[in-house]
Amino acid sequence: MEDGSAVMSWFSDPMYTRYWQHYQQAMAWYQRHRRAYSKAWEAAYGPRHPRHPRERRYADWQEDGDEESSSDSEIECDVSNMEISEELRQYFAETERHREELKKQLEAEEQDCYVPADHDLHGASWRSSVAPPNERPGERRAAEMKKLYGEDASKILAMEAAMQLTFERNCDLKRPKYWPVIPLKL
Repeated sequence: MEDGSAVMSWFSDPMYTRYWQHYQQAMAWYQRHRRAYSKAWEAAYGPRHPRHPRERRYADWQEDGDEESSSDSEIECDVSNMEISEELRQYFAETERHREELKKQLEAEEQDCYVPADHDLHGASWRSSVAPPNERPGERRAAEMKKLYGEDASKILAMEAAMQLTFERNCDLKRPKYWPVIPLKL
């Protein structure tokens, strides 16, 4: 029993007082921020029902003495009579439209680099480009290697090239297929 109390009371040592003060201040700020965010959300969109699952998951983290522990420097925001102008609504709509466009663009780029499982490892037909390169091949890589490895950059580049050639030779000989990848989110 005595060992258990010693293990449980290590954190109450006076050496950690400053840490716990900082922790209490951070948690008080977090609670104030969460309440202000909640009030702003309710003012803009109405009461939040149903709540987000993540909020329910951490509901037990809330302190019971929330209101008593907050300091006098707490900033209360009354957003009940806040008006949202038409310009702000248009800005939010445009921002949301931009997010959707970016999301579609990222999905398209992801789809472009997707390789079907029944294609060869080096089936370059799905990735071919007609435009000539903008700079000499390997020039940027050589400069980066020179910066990283100095005099030994050429040795390391040669070792990398030998390893890549061995890999490509084995791919040409054995013609491996991609392992089918099934996403975890079905």
